[in-house]
Amino acid sequence: MRAPVVMLDLEEKLLADRDGSLRRKLIGDLHELQQRLQGELRQMNSRSRYVELQGAVQAVTAAVQVLQTLNVPAVSGQPVKSKNSK
Repeated sequence: MRAPVVMLDLEEKLLADRDGSLRRKLIGDLHELQQRLQGELRQMNSRSRYVELQGAVQAVTAAVQVLQTLNVPAVSGQPVKSKNSK
């Protein structure tokens, strides 16, 4: 018996994004957020706020990296594997 495949709404939208426009928009939005957070890091912050901001920057950076390396068929030219393929 195969384990059920769970796809997130965003994952489904990215797989359906044939021209890559959603992916580019998400990466652009994340870059804007990253710049804003880095700007806040340069301000005077309490130690706890600084740690929070560092964590947020790391999370956004990781999200950008995931989107950039995501194997999206429209971008990579790879066929989409069906949920039932082995």
